[in-house]
Amino acid sequence: MESAISKSVLRKSVLQYRKLLGQESYLQRNNRLLSSVKEFLEVKKVQSIHTFLSMDKSREPDVSPLFKKLWSEDVRLVVSKIDFKLKQLCHYYVDDQTVLVENKMGIPEPANGEEASIDDLDLILVPLLVSDKEGYRIGYGGGYYDRLLKETKALKVGLSLSPPVDEILQREEWDIPLDYLITPFKTYNYG
Repeated sequence: MESAISKSVLRKSVLQYRKLLGQESYLQRNNRLLSSVKEFLEVKKVQSIHTFLSMDKSREPDVSPLFKKLWSEDVRLVVSKIDFKLKQLCHYYVDDQTVLVENKMGIPEPANGEEASIDDLDLILVPLLVSDKEGYRIGYGGGYYDRLLKETKALKVGLSLSPPVDEILQREEWDIPLDYLITPFKTYNYG
């Protein structure tokens, strides 16, 4: 009989693993991931990408080194700002002039910028803690990206410094699978 590990236990385990990952290993994995993301985006030829700004404390993948290249190719980048009262994300175009400030959760957000519509997005780079081989993911537990992914037709691309687990057993009806998962080791196509 298979035993299910709760999402909260899995979250804690993955965050602990990330903290134990040495700086050199983190940088190697992140650089390999960036190369894979760059190749993926060159094939997809998108015009508008929603991305996340990494939280240093959680050792998330850092995709910001790709921003200058994307801006030089006239790709518009969108990031979110959390409205804590309404428990939703607001979306803004960002460029090299955008001022970023950390919110109360330690997430960098735009302090200024033009509002963006999710209807104009071609692709969303999705933060996650862990994903499985069917494209289901576990995030940080706020449900913000679950709601965003439900509302958009954009390609949903998860980024992870680790390979997927076999299966996340504790799925909810609001869980939306990814279309792709990019890791430093392989790109998974769930379509």
